[in-house]
Amino acid sequence: MIMNMKISDLGEFGLIDRIGRTAVRSTKRAPIGIGDDAAALLLSPSAALLATTDMLIEGVHFDLKTTDLYSLGWKAAAANLSDIAAMGGMPRFCLTALGIPSSLTVEQIDEFYLGLSDCIRKQRTVLVGGDTCASRKDFVISVTVLGEADRKRVITRAGARPGDLIYVTGTLGDSAAGLELLKAGVRSRKPGVRRLIERHLRPTPRVAEGRKLALSGLASAMIDVSDGLSSDLGHLCVQSRAGAEVYADRIPFSNELTSIKGLEQQPFEYALSGGEDYELLFTSPVEREREVMSLRIRATVIGAVTRRMGMRMVTEKGEIRPMAPAGYDHFRSGRGRGSSR
Repeated sequence: MIMNMKISDLGEFGLIDRIGRTAVRSTKRAPIGIGDDAAALLLSPSAALLATTDMLIEGVHFDLKTTDLYSLGWKAAAANLSDIAAMGGMPRFCLTALGIPSSLTVEQIDEFYLGLSDCIRKQRTVLVGGDTCASRKDFVISVTVLGEADRKRVITRAGARPGDLIYVTGTLGDSAAGLELLKAGVRSRKPGVRRLIERHLRPTPRVAEGRKLALSGLASAMIDVSDGLSSDLGHLCVQSRAGAEVYADRIPFSNELTSIKGLEQQPFEYALSGGEDYELLFTSPVEREREVMSLRIRATVIGAVTRRMGMRMVTEKGEIRPMAPAGYDHFRSGRGRGSSR
């Protein structure tokens, strides 16, 4: 028996699994608990309450040198709204808990809440309470969002089946590239640069798209892209007990990402490991592809679910290579994410 095991030996998701083994994973009133984007709690035979919470810590998830307080409030809300979207739900209520250092002013906290409120208001969500306390050094943010969904239409990570097509909404890699520009001190007025930075600071949660997929019944499994395509697809595969093949030439990139010169990495690398795009990654039976397209959501087929476990990348030349999760992990990365990464 290993004593004094380091959390870094387990990694973030190994730790979550360990916590899950000591907790009640599901009951009749909580059929979906630890291990998905949000918990689903039954309020009635037909309605489910969706609950998700996320924490942001200065110096780990964000750096106030590269983000304004309005954008920080927006992003703190968007990350949680995206979890509700990934379950196919409708966000309804928001709560916040802040640890506030003496270095922040009242006006800065006002800006934070203005950004948060503007983000949740777009999704018809209301701030209903929370908590505030003093922090000795860093700004600490915890946001909880409660949503609702029809019990029979909640989408989890566990429903993908061999042969299903793998889709992603929007484009990938923009947020990570925007972060790189911010860290490099780039403040160009060029539309392309501004677009990438905006995608990092003020992402758009795909609530409407998630809702369409839930109401249509077309998505067999779904997750939001918060840690990078390779990691989030890996989570979906583990929960669905399946594998995946991803076609490199089908991963969608924005014109801004492919046209801006001087970035340190290729678009492909930002998409696989960058994270924080908050797009939706979902699967659907191959025979229902036409129906998915009829929903008129911006979604691209990027691969297929396989019976063989593990993930593989099919290159433009047709070569098949192993694809390991390469996205963000709090405890194994040894560094923060977001604007401080």
